[in-house]
Amino acid sequence: MASLECTLSGLASLDTADIDAVMRMNEACLHTLLDPTLWVWMTAISAVCVLGGAAIGWIKGRVRAGIIWGAVLGPIGWIIVALSASKLPACPECAKGNPASAKVCRHCGVNLKQSAERSARSRLKGADSGGSW
Repeated sequence: MASLECTLSGLASLDTADIDAVMRMNEACLHTLLDPTLWVWMTAISAVCVLGGAAIGWIKGRVRAGIIWGAVLGPIGWIIVALSASKLPACPECAKGNPASAKVCRHCGVNLKQSAERSARSRLKGADSGGSW
């Protein structure tokens, strides 16, 4: 009576008419699935996927979406979140996203409060005084 391994080749060579062999294979597969090492690895991989998604979501201003997509699809979810539109408020000057609490644009350095207070007409007038025509 040889010990059975829960592998695809072991399942393919299993004689389904032998009830004892089927029960031994069932026990072997159950033992494999309940192995604590497998569960530790699966938990660690899931945690890495969720944290990676959260980090990418934080950059895009979509932490919750990053956590969900990372948990459900792992690295594919990371790509989905990375390619999604940013929910960060855009700078009036360079149109790139900044955190809501930012006082200065992290891309162009303009004061966000002063720039937001300027009207669209004053921005156009300032651009018009560049010396052309």
